[in-house]
Amino acid sequence: MTASGDVPPPISCTLLEHRAGSQVQIEVRLRSDSARTGTYRLQVVKQGRSGSAQINQESAFSLDAGRSVRIDGPSLSLEPSASYRAILSVKANDITYTCERSGPEPTDSL
Repeated sequence: MTASGDVPPPISCTLLEHRAGSQVQIEVRLRSDSARTGTYRLQVVKQGRSGSAQINQESAFSLDAGRSVRIDGPSLSLEPSASYRAILSVKANDITYTCERSGPEPTDSL
C-alpha cells in the first residue's frame, strides 16, 4: 500500500531466480498501468572459483495496460561458492528504470 501522495512508478520491474540443481535462470517481469513500449538490457555477472562470466541480453518490449510481461533471462551454472549479480535497465519514453538482484538466495545451498 502506498502512503497518501505516493505515486507508483510508471513501470515496475522484478528479477526472479529459478533454481534446478546448480542451474540458475533469471526471469524478468515488467508491469505498467498504461500501455508502453521500450527496450530493456539485462546484464548478469557471475563470479566463482572457476573465474567470472558476463552475459548481456537486450531487446524491445511491449506492455498492455494493467498487465505484466515475462521475459526469460539467461541460465547459468553456479558452483557451490559462486555468486551472481543481475542488473536490469528498462527504457521507455526517455525514462530509465533499474532493478538489481544478487544471488543465489542465502538460504539455498548448491
